[in-house]
Amino acid sequence: MSEDDRPPAPPDLGERGREFWDRVIVTWELTVAEVELLAEACRCLDELDALRRLVADDGVRVTGSTGQMRVHPALAQSRATRQLFGRLLAQLELPDEDGSSIPSLVQARARKAAHARWAADPWHRPKVASDGT
Repeated sequence: MSEDDRPPAPPDLGERGREFWDRVIVTWELTVAEVELLAEACRCLDELDALRRLVADDGVRVTGSTGQMRVHPALAQSRATRQLFGRLLAQLELPDEDGSSIPSLVQARARKAAHARWAADPWHRPKVASDGT
């Protein structure tokens, strides 16, 4: 894909989102739907940066509405945004360094369950020769 054919980055992206956009768009050709997923993933990165700055400025604990100390709400939002970012990356199915795509949470759980089943099945355990080799 030539540079002229690449979709432009959404204008609302911040620095980190824009850098991620540029790295992905240069590397892979994406469908229209994948471009939309990428845009949302980039916005997640920018949101995470903003939330991180809030916690850095305010501290991990803040004063609640009745004067009690409580965990900064940006921490919970950061966790939710990281989870969304992971789901968006899994939907994009961008390959990692070894060429395989990042598994979705469901795929990762299924793989873990399958490994546990195979490990428990005596027919699928590695055979050990009677002479110990």
